[in-house]
Amino acid sequence: MPDRGHRKRKGSKHHRRDVGAMLIEQIAGIMGSGHTVTLERERLWASITLSGTRHSIAISRSIQNEPSRLLPFAEKVATHTFDLPGHFVADVIVTDLGPHEDSMALEILTIVDPVVNGR
Repeated sequence: MPDRGHRKRKGSKHHRRDVGAMLIEQIAGIMGSGHTVTLERERLWASITLSGTRHSIAISRSIQNEPSRLLPFAEKVATHTFDLPGHFVADVIVTDLGPHEDSMALEILTIVDPVVNGR
């Protein structure tokens, strides 16, 4: 999978079932309509035994008079269970939280589940 740094997807109900689209859809569902969730970049990741993708995700508050859900989400995202058939989340890092809680950047590492995928 090539680096898709120039492709951006906003959170929506895409029929695509790739892991990045599933992450965006689930995060957008948690954040609600007052926030915009964008997949900024995906990069392949691999170790000797596992492979996966590192997803760079941006979240911003799109309706200013709606309360921000970013801080509560930032506090819980590392332990949130995402539904990613055939994959699992190995690492979540909040790389930036805007000073006015109006934006956030995440890095999420997803791994292809070797048990489910028979590797």
